[in-house]
Amino acid sequence: MGAARPTPAAIRRAIEAMKSAGLPVEGCRVMRDGSVLILANADSGAIASPKSEVDAWDEATGL
Repeated sequence: MGAARPTPAAIRRAIEAMKSAGLPVEGCRVMRDGSVLILANADSGAIASPKSEVDAWDEATGL
């Protein structure tokens, strides 16, 4: 069985997700295993993770 091939729609969704996160898309690589790697500009900086219930638990318990 050959390697998985991502569909154009999967690649489009990955690019749109990067853009919606506020990152500039510099390029796209389709890997041998079928995964998609979207490249962002190195100057874009780190992105903070959204708050979750785990964060609230950590704050409440002092972890």
